[in-house]
Amino acid sequence: MTKDHSAVAARTLVGLILLASGVHKLFGAPEEFAAVIEKYQIIGGEGALLAAARMMPLAEVLLGLALLLGWRVRWAAAGAASLFGLFLTALASTKLRGIPLEDCGCFGKGIHLAPHWTMALDSLLIALSYWGWTRPTAGAWLDAWVERGTP
Repeated sequence: MTKDHSAVAARTLVGLILLASGVHKLFGAPEEFAAVIEKYQIIGGEGALLAAARMMPLAEVLLGLALLLGWRVRWAAAGAASLFGLFLTALASTKLRGIPLEDCGCFGKGIHLAPHWTMALDSLLIALSYWGWTRPTAGAWLDAWVERGTP
């Protein structure tokens, strides 16, 4: 197993942010997060909004845990980068369409970030996810454990 501490640090930071973001939203009512998603004017229909409000935090928690535990690192890093790319695209679309957002809603009621700061953070997290993706064996604890256990 490669000892690349920068890749482990990048993956840990991305994992912690995803985990914190997802947990904050999971413990809130899905209707509250659905109302935040509705402000982006991308998803229509109450059923689709509620489905997104339930699935997105769960995806964040699962990806965050996978990155922190070093499990399926390449898939988790690619999933994280894709999620941040989706967030970045949604925020950029609101800017381009002139939709005012005071808060991105990224961390539920926990942390309030202005959209321009969120876009910068998402860009950084995409880069960190890529760094972790290019070095998947660096500190991939669970992946290494699973590999050792197979004949």
